[in-house]
Amino acid sequence: MNTKSTEELFELLKQEQDILRKARLIHHLRIDKEVSLKKIAEILKKHPSYVSHMIRLLRIPQLAADGYYSGQISSTHLMILSRLQTEEQMKEAYEEILKKELTAPQTETLIRQLKFDVASDDYLISPKELAKISNSLQEKHESRVRIYQSRVRGKLVIEKRGKTKDTAQFIKKLVKLLEQDIQEGHTIEVLD
Repeated sequence: MNTKSTEELFELLKQEQDILRKARLIHHLRIDKEVSLKKIAEILKKHPSYVSHMIRLLRIPQLAADGYYSGQISSTHLMILSRLQTEEQMKEAYEEILKKELTAPQTETLIRQLKFDVASDDYLISPKELAKISNSLQEKHESRVRIYQSRVRGKLVIEKRGKTKDTAQFIKKLVKLLEQDIQEGHTIEVLD
């Protein structure tokens, strides 16, 4: 591979069907030929994040790679597995995938649990309902409100504009409401 030109490597990359070999070619272009992620993404007609995800595949344990080549797991399973940080976690997840014959979406749930130490219960508020809540709060408090929810966290951003006296009162009112909620037994994590 070292004797091939960058153009020849790009051609090989475009034709390659095996995702692990494709990942090695991308790595070779990045490290040995010093080609940027952006350039590789342009050649592949993919987003740069796709190229980054492909490079992560190089961390996949041989056990999982063998499972891919033997048809026990799909390339999608490999991509999802590569999100984990350690080889030990990947091996544990791989064994769980085989044992329970997990689909790709089920594997995503497993990886989230391992990565964030949060069990997903799939209780997501619909985007429509989040927008409704957000709009209601905006109108009621004359504030800009944004609400986000993923499978592992929720985020509420309230932006109140005005004089410092008004914004200070607003903040104190919110804190008081949150403290009441905590006294009633709910827990709230405050981020810096």
